[in-house]
Amino acid sequence: MSEQNNLIQPISPALQEQVIKETNNFVKSAENYYSRTLPEIPVLFDLTGKAAGMYRVKAGQRVIRYNPYVFSKYFDDNFSETIPHEVAHYVTDMLFNLKKIRPHGSEWKSVMQVFGVAANRTANYDLSGLPVRHYQKFVYHCGCQNFELTSRRHNKILRGKGHYLCRDCGGKLLFVKNQDDAG
Repeated sequence: MSEQNNLIQPISPALQEQVIKETNNFVKSAENYYSRTLPEIPVLFDLTGKAAGMYRVKAGQRVIRYNPYVFSKYFDDNFSETIPHEVAHYVTDMLFNLKKIRPHGSEWKSVMQVFGVAANRTANYDLSGLPVRHYQKFVYHCGCQNFELTSRRHNKILRGKGHYLCRDCGGKLLFVKNQDDAG
C-alpha cells in the first residue's frame, strides 16, 4: 500500500454541513445569552497545517476556518471542542473588540463557560496521515529561556510589525539563530 493511500481524506460535505449548523447553534446560543444579534459569520473548510480551527479578521472580514483533515481524523473532539473554541473568539471580538483583549483571556473563558465547554487553548493530536505544512523555525531568547518561532512570526519581527515577550520573565524575545544552522 502506498503512502498516498494512507492519507486521511477531508470531511465530507454532509459532515461539513453538520459543523456549519453547530457553529451557527453556538452563535445563536451567544445571541440568546448576551441578548445581542451577531452578524452571520462565514465558515470555511480551507485551513491547512496543524491547527483544527481559526477565527480570523482580515481586511475587516470575519471568518471561521476549519481544517477538514484534522476534523476528519478527530471529528468528535473537534465537533465538541474546536467549534465552541472558535465561536468564542468570534463572540469575544464582537462583544469586547479583539484588539483590546487577550486571545484566551478572561473574556474568552467566560464565553466558553456560557457554552458549557472547558476553556482549553490547544489540542495535541497525532497528525500522521494528514497533509501538514512545516514551517522553518528560528531560535529566539529572552532572559530565561529559548523559544522556537515560525518563519511567519520571525518575518513579522523583521518587518517591524511585531515583537514577542516571554510570559515567564517578561523579557523581549531576541533572535539567536536559524534552527537549521549548525552550531
